[in-house]
Amino acid sequence: MSVILAITLQTKGFDVSYYQGAVTQATFTCLHNAGYQFAIIEAQIGTTYNANAVQDYQRAKAAGIKNVDFYIFPTTKQDAKTQVKNTIQKLQNAGVMSGNMVWLDVENINLFYPTQAQNQKFITDLLAEMSSILGAKRVGVYSNWVQWESIVGKGWTGAQPHQIWYPHYDNSQSFSDFKAFGGWTKPSIKQYQGDVSECSTTIDRNFY
Repeated sequence: MSVILAITLQTKGFDVSYYQGAVTQATFTCLHNAGYQFAIIEAQIGTTYNANAVQDYQRAKAAGIKNVDFYIFPTTKQDAKTQVKNTIQKLQNAGVMSGNMVWLDVENINLFYPTQAQNQKFITDLLAEMSSILGAKRVGVYSNWVQWESIVGKGWTGAQPHQIWYPHYDNSQSFSDFKAFGGWTKPSIKQYQGDVSECSTTIDRNFY
């Protein structure tokens, strides 16, 4: 009699924000040596383009980190299409967009419009422009059931079929805590720890 054991191998990753500044090569190498295999770097926060994003990408890749994505924290102070186009074009011109993804950060209701209808249109416009540049498969959403429902409403599923990356700080590398929302029933990435000091910087820990 033979026994087949099903083993799930989790892939560790991290994300860094604009506030980390330029992350050094030594830090990225340290993170790679600690077992991190993917990174997600903030390219835009509000009206500010992260001038360190390209350098961070290059250093992460040089350290041996296989997959490096970007994320955008949008602002209602600029046209949806314009801000997305400007940020992604800067990344493309620098040669750091080659099959990787850009995630749209949807959190903090105080930074969005006062009505859910306005936010639905804003997010639709952002995702449409991102998809027109990159293709829908290279565009994802970062949010969770609490943030999403407060910003766009419980029943809105307009961000389908994009992938979902969700935060839930339960310190567990498991999707068993995931609650369906926005039409998503299966997540792609989980951010399970936030603001962790490691390798001389501060990261959020993720896995898939």
